[in-house]
Amino acid sequence: MKEKKKFKMPHLMAMIVGLILIMSLLTYIVPAGQFASDPVTGKIDGNAFSFLGYQTPVNPWQALLYIAQGVANSGSIIATLLATGGLTGIILATKRMDNVVDWAIYKLSGKGIDVLVPILTLVFCVYGTFSGGDWCVAMVPIGCMIAKKLNCDPILGGAFVLIGCMVGGIFSPTAPMLVQLTMDVPVYSGFAMRMLLDIPVYAMTMFWMWRYAKKVAKDPTKSAMGDTEWMNTDYSGVGVKEVSLDKRDVICTVLYFAQPVTSVICTTMLGYSVEVIPALCIIYGFLIGVVHGYKLDDTCNKFANGVAGMAFVGFIIGCANCMSLVMTNGNIIHTIVYFACLPLRNVGVGFAAVGIAIIITIINIIIPSASAKIAILCPIISPMCDALSIHRQIGVTAFKVGDAVTNMISPTLGMLVGGLEVAGVPYDKWLKWIMPFILIVLAYGYVALYVLGAVGWTGL
Repeated sequence: MKEKKKFKMPHLMAMIVGLILIMSLLTYIVPAGQFASDPVTGKIDGNAFSFLGYQTPVNPWQALLYIAQGVANSGSIIATLLATGGLTGIILATKRMDNVVDWAIYKLSGKGIDVLVPILTLVFCVYGTFSGGDWCVAMVPIGCMIAKKLNCDPILGGAFVLIGCMVGGIFSPTAPMLVQLTMDVPVYSGFAMRMLLDIPVYAMTMFWMWRYAKKVAKDPTKSAMGDTEWMNTDYSGVGVKEVSLDKRDVICTVLYFAQPVTSVICTTMLGYSVEVIPALCIIYGFLIGVVHGYKLDDTCNKFANGVAGMAFVGFIIGCANCMSLVMTNGNIIHTIVYFACLPLRNVGVGFAAVGIAIIITIINIIIPSASAKIAILCPIISPMCDALSIHRQIGVTAFKVGDAVTNMISPTLGMLVGGLEVAGVPYDKWLKWIMPFILIVLAYGYVALYVLGAVGWTGL
């Protein structure tokens, strides 16, 4: 018998080019239409939509020609993304932040469940808020080793890292930078409110993990793994590294986190635009290199490696702008937005914000890549917010709630699937265990969105 082929998501480049061509074809099919707009501010009047009565198609060749213009239009966004990638490349290469995390884990490793589980969960939540990424999977074996010492199962061990890093990004004040740039919202705006909204998420996560750890440690048969075979797993080859924290570890880590804080001050208090961020990334990158002890060439090489890692994402952002150009010049983007807004038009700003988040929540299970969703959805979410009189800041928050929460159950997300494989946790067992927590966090996120929308939060 032939082995049944598993479904595989197409490459992001193929998806974006395919979408550009699909949008080109839609300009021949979808009735062209436009919202009226304020002649002074250019803001869309969501109550004044009309069809043009004729089509303005963009042929596939012309659609592909728009790619160059799309990249050019996204210049400041791409520059910011590349510079941020360069700064991150330097801090990751120094291993200074890794040492801080390892030191925290080592200091906590001898504590009991009541101390270790909540604090270790908090460490990864904060790590996920300001950093995180697929490389966190490398820490899963350490989480599993600690869980076994506490007489707990691999689900808890994997959850330390996976849940912590993913939950931290829900209301992260720095993670929505790319979404804010794409939706023309001031970068890092709403910093204080996002941090405030993250605190209850931290608390819920810490309580969920502590409660489960206490239950399994008391009675291993209560494990969500469904058996106790996990108790025989050998983690003798894994150990918590004893790290003597160097003052340079602390200084480099503080410098890395100081960059977004300085960017917030510059863009909100000193009147600078988003162009200040690449400059700050370069300054802080070189400061980290100096403190770490890199030679000038080493710092530049690490910065270049970080930039290279973001180059493709930058090109995809340009392609996304190309897709927006096709829809705009074909006069179909307002038509799409008009019909997408119809179910949300009469439910109020708060519920409309929740509606946008629900749409993204569902899409995220299938397309977990944030870059792909930004490219596909932001050109539509921005005018949707304008048409529904929702501040785009709330649209950014709706995107992050929908994007981050279901990462914890997405079967197509490499970080999750890889982390579960490393921990030896079957996906179905994980799904059954995590679903109640997902629903709790989603409910909190939706309530927060409703309140933000109802009070007219702008984050400015």
